[in-house]
Amino acid sequence: MRKFIMLGSAILALTFAAAAAAGSPAMHFEEDITGDVFVCEDETYTTISGTIAITVHEGASASGNGNFTFTAVPKDAVAEDTEGNTYRGVGAVWGGGAFNAQKGSEQGTFTFKITFVSAGGGKADSVNLVMHGSTSGANFEFDKGTCAEDE
Repeated sequence: MRKFIMLGSAILALTFAAAAAAGSPAMHFEEDITGDVFVCEDETYTTISGTIAITVHEGASASGNGNFTFTAVPKDAVAEDTEGNTYRGVGAVWGGGAFNAQKGSEQGTFTFKITFVSAGGGKADSVNLVMHGSTSGANFEFDKGTCAEDE
């Protein structure tokens, strides 16, 4: 999860830095996720193949306010447990935020929903996280999954 949070933070920084490009087209890129490790309550999964497809969009107003959104979706993600069983990683990671240049305020929300699904179609474990932060102090985190990405 830390990798995705760092990825989200990097996207946030890039987006705010580039927010002057109002109405810019969406940016698309992929990152290899082979080797990512998810530690769960009763099992550990290591990603043995796959990528994450990322789409980022940003916008800015004439007054200097800005916004961004990103979506990251696993493609052909396969994870292996400690006994060698394989699972598909399905779901999405989403984040978005906005800042107000006049007030100096900003806010952002991050959701991470990835489920490990067995060959028979049954759910094994999941990452299920929602976080929100803002300069107003309206911050919260809900973590209802059984896994976290290894640090």
